[in-house]
Amino acid sequence: MYADKTALHVAGQLLIALLFLGTGVMNALWKQQQHVDRMVDAGVPYPWFILWCGFVLQFVGGAMVALEWNVRLGAAILIVFTIVASIIFHRYWLVEDPLRRHFHVSNLYGNGAVIGGLLLLM
Repeated sequence: MYADKTALHVAGQLLIALLFLGTGVMNALWKQQQHVDRMVDAGVPYPWFILWCGFVLQFVGGAMVALEWNVRLGAAILIVFTIVASIIFHRYWLVEDPLRRHFHVSNLYGNGAVIGGLLLLM
């Protein structure tokens, strides 16, 4: 595992995996209802089902990247997860408050950077 990688590459890969695994645990344990409420407000059908599908993608992809098992597929799973989560939760064009709109735009840029890091893993 990680035999042909530099220490910096390993650190970067593990930090990316930790982002998804850590936020997945936090969201699954403490923020389920908050996410479901936001999904209902956004008109997402079957919010509980979609939320748990997202958790599965997040955990499976994050574990694959962390454990160096089929990293390309794990990164692809996390890219799909990040794009779908961004579409659901960061609809900045619907937000009237400038500060909240800025928050959502900033999150989209951050998610773009995360996708860039995942592309580098591929």
